[in-house]
Amino acid sequence: MNEAQSWRQTLGLSAREHIALVGGGGKTTTLWSVAKELATSAGDRVTIATSTTKAGAPPAGVPLVIWNADAGYGQLAEDVSAAARSTSLVAVGSGVRNDRLQAVNPPVLDQLFSQDAAHVVNEADGARMKPFKAPAHHEPVLARSTTFAIIVLGRDAMRSPIDDDHLHRAELIAQLAGASLGSELSASHVAAIVATYISKIKCQAAAARIALLINKLDDGPDEESERVVRAVSHLPLDRIAGACQLTMEARLWRLR
Repeated sequence: MNEAQSWRQTLGLSAREHIALVGGGGKTTTLWSVAKELATSAGDRVTIATSTTKAGAPPAGVPLVIWNADAGYGQLAEDVSAAARSTSLVAVGSGVRNDRLQAVNPPVLDQLFSQDAAHVVNEADGARMKPFKAPAHHEPVLARSTTFAIIVLGRDAMRSPIDDDHLHRAELIAQLAGASLGSELSASHVAAIVATYISKIKCQAAAARIALLINKLDDGPDEESERVVRAVSHLPLDRIAGACQLTMEARLWRLR
C-alpha cells in the first residue's frame, strides 16, 4: 500500500485516456476530481467531462456545451472548440435537469476522443446515490473507444444489508453473488459483482484497462478494504486504488 500524489500516479493513467466510471459510491465526485487533474496536463487539447447516463451538474467555472442530436457532430465540435479557447475542461451533455447532467450517446464520445479531446471522462452508470450496485442487462453504457474503466465501491457499502435501502439493485446483487437478501455485503460478494462488471466492460471496450477504486476511505485503508483487495486479487484488474475525497485535495492510495 502506497499513498500517491495524483490520480495519474494512483491509476497509472497514460497521456491520453477515455475513462469510464461505473459502480457506486462517489462516481460524480471522482469524475470531476479526475477530470480537473487531467485538464491541467492536457497541453493545448481539451478534457471533456460527460455522461452516457446521468452525472452531477458541472461545478462552477466549468462551461457546459449542449449536445443536440439533430444538429449533428459538426456543431458540437465547433461549440467545444469555442469553449476550449478559455478553459481546458469542458462539460458536454444533452442538458441539465434536476441538477443532473443529461446523457450523450456513446458514438459521440468516440468522435470527441478521436478528433478533439486529450481526455474524455465519462460517468457511465447510475447508482441512485447508493455506495454500490450490480449492473442490469443494459448497464454500464460505455463508448467503444474507452481506454480505462474505474469500478467504484463506497467503503460504506461494506457490511451493509443487501437491500434497496442501502444498495442499488439489491436483488441482482444477491443473485449474482449467491447471497441472501438482507445478509451483509461481504468482500466475496463484492468480488462477484466486480467480476460481472469486468465481463460487461470487456464486451463493450475489449482493450480497456480496468481498476477498482475503493472510495470513502475517510480513515485511510483499513481491514475491510484489505479484505476486498484479497477477494478480488484473482480478477484481471490493472489497479486497485483507494481514495478519501472529503476535501478538495483527495487522499489517494495504490492498494495493488
